[in-house]
Amino acid sequence: MARRLLRASPVSVIVTLVVVAVSVVGFVLTEHSTTQQEQALLQEDTGQAAALASSILSGVGSSLDSLASVVTYSKGSPTAFSTAAQAFGVEGLNVVLASRGAPRHFTVVAAAGKGFTPGEVLSGPAAATVARAGATLTPSPVVRVGDRSTAGFAVGPPLVPAGEAIYLQFSLNPFTSTPVTAGHAFADLRAALYGSKGPSASHLLVATTSQLPLAGPVATAPVALGDSTWTLVAAARSPLTGSFATKAPFIILFLGIFVALMVGVTVEILVRRQRYAAHLVAERTGDLERSLADLHAAQRALVRSERLSALGEMASVVGHELRNPLTAVTNALFLVRRGLGDPTPPALDEHLTMAERETDKAATLAEDLTAFVRPREPALVEVDLQSVVAEVVQSTPPPAEVDLQLDVEPHTVLADRLQITEVLTNLVTNAYQAMPDGGAVRLELRSNGEGALLVVQDDGEGIEPGTAERLFEPFFTTKANGTGLGLAIVRRLVEAHGGTITVSNAQPRGARVEVRLPDSGHDEQT
Repeated sequence: MARRLLRASPVSVIVTLVVVAVSVVGFVLTEHSTTQQEQALLQEDTGQAAALASSILSGVGSSLDSLASVVTYSKGSPTAFSTAAQAFGVEGLNVVLASRGAPRHFTVVAAAGKGFTPGEVLSGPAAATVARAGATLTPSPVVRVGDRSTAGFAVGPPLVPAGEAIYLQFSLNPFTSTPVTAGHAFADLRAALYGSKGPSASHLLVATTSQLPLAGPVATAPVALGDSTWTLVAAARSPLTGSFATKAPFIILFLGIFVALMVGVTVEILVRRQRYAAHLVAERTGDLERSLADLHAAQRALVRSERLSALGEMASVVGHELRNPLTAVTNALFLVRRGLGDPTPPALDEHLTMAERETDKAATLAEDLTAFVRPREPALVEVDLQSVVAEVVQSTPPPAEVDLQLDVEPHTVLADRLQITEVLTNLVTNAYQAMPDGGAVRLELRSNGEGALLVVQDDGEGIEPGTAERLFEPFFTTKANGTGLGLAIVRRLVEAHGGTITVSNAQPRGARVEVRLPDSGHDEQT
């Protein structure tokens, strides 16, 4: 009793779990929305930082354009170039005026800074960059060696005379502050600028943090620079959406769990009160419900008996009255076809075929009606059900797309062999027809302790709710061309042997029919 009092009711548990689930969903959705907003803000700030970096680095192009004008107007004068280049006055900056000798062979004509000397032949990235320089600013790949990163830029003809090029190169520690990373756009970001189309440690130019690669949510933006594209990767130093937006999902989750507990306790109290009241009502109405159940069962049996009696009388009359006209029509169609000769004109042959087909349907209905109303007392003999199964399988083979699986044990009952054969044939045929697109039919035969158990199971669509009981009613069918008498006749034959038949949905799909036959046959024979 103590355990029952402590155990929570399923309703309160379900309600609590539902509210908790709603809270979890709210947490997930809010966190997802916050994450998306955070990522969108990060991407936006990264894009602004990339635009700032592109603008600052593009200023190198303007400086080189000015030098190009000096070279052009002075007709390549080394003195004029050196004077103009020294005006940059930036420590670590090297500016070179190079002249082409052999193809892809450039010699320093004039230089400002300590990195190059006149007469020196350019090599490595500097030579490659100068070789492809043109009117557009041409960056060289950033090369990082140890704690120094080196970047270069070049312009060539037609900004300068043919065969000449201007090359600017600088080196710096990538983790020192630069005009690129000192801008307001980088204030909230941990960023790294790579002199390549993708992030690569060997091409790092500048960074605002030494913890690389960046961890957590990151954003990437291209930095357009002349005829090349560099890459900026950034992560937020602190949540860009604010601390409240970050905590909001957890607030929703904790509040939801608290509300779930309160609602669960309230529902549990109400359920226990209702359970007590229902127990009192159940005690006082139990006898009345049992009486009503017995009355309903007797009423259903009486209604079924009267319905079958009325249907039997009607079926007997209809079957008898249909047989003679149908025989006459069948004979007439035969004589008409013979009179037309061979071959029959296509138009007439189509109409005759349709008339013969429909006449056969009507004849089948008349035969089913006669079989339904005709008393068929079983002629009981010892029947080997295993041989009956083999006979039915041989006479009613499965379609090509149906796999028939047998699990049959030897068993002998006292029964009418022809009627049991008819029962099994009808059930197997129905199973084939339930799977127009193919599947498997399982046929089982085994002892159930009191007699034989025959099972026919298919992989079809199964039975609609509320349809199972009506399947045995005369003239009720789910088939487009069925008469609705097949299963009614089957149940009559099974019950004539003192047996039972049930239909249910199989697992995971399909229908399952179980026929139970007593070993002693008809009840009157026991």
